[in-house]
Amino acid sequence: MKFVRPLFLSVLILAGCGNTEEKVKTYPVTGQINYDSKPAAGVQVFLVPTSAPMVPEIPMNPHALTGPDGRFTVQTYGEKDGAAEGGYQVVLLWPAEPKSEDEESQEDRLLGWYTAVYSTLTVQIKPTENNIPAYNLPVKKVKPAAMKGIPGKN
Repeated sequence: MKFVRPLFLSVLILAGCGNTEEKVKTYPVTGQINYDSKPAAGVQVFLVPTSAPMVPEIPMNPHALTGPDGRFTVQTYGEKDGAAEGGYQVVLLWPAEPKSEDEESQEDRLLGWYTAVYSTLTVQIKPTENNIPAYNLPVKKVKPAAMKGIPGKN
């Protein structure tokens, strides 16, 4: 019985050592968003997996925020670590400037054209550095027509 307790404690300690779950490997991803031929600052960029690892294999979908020059660097686990290899739909949200410091805008300056329902932007991440060619978004004056039914089903 004297050996059981130390053996049991050793097993518990070893079970807690090290992380048996390995992170999915990510690769650097950079790009740029232009709107009306000008850099678009503050655009939220989301990569939605179509043929790439998704939650729970990764903690969250790869994402980024454009800087003043419209450039972005994607992250999945931490700052600027990139995205896993595979295919993605690119979803964009560009909140309007808040009218006051206490307000958060719910309005999308892109009028919903680049949501998961309407975006036709895609990217294939390869196991190397990935510099996505600039997305030059045209000016849209009206929202897209409302979808009827389930996309891809009707």
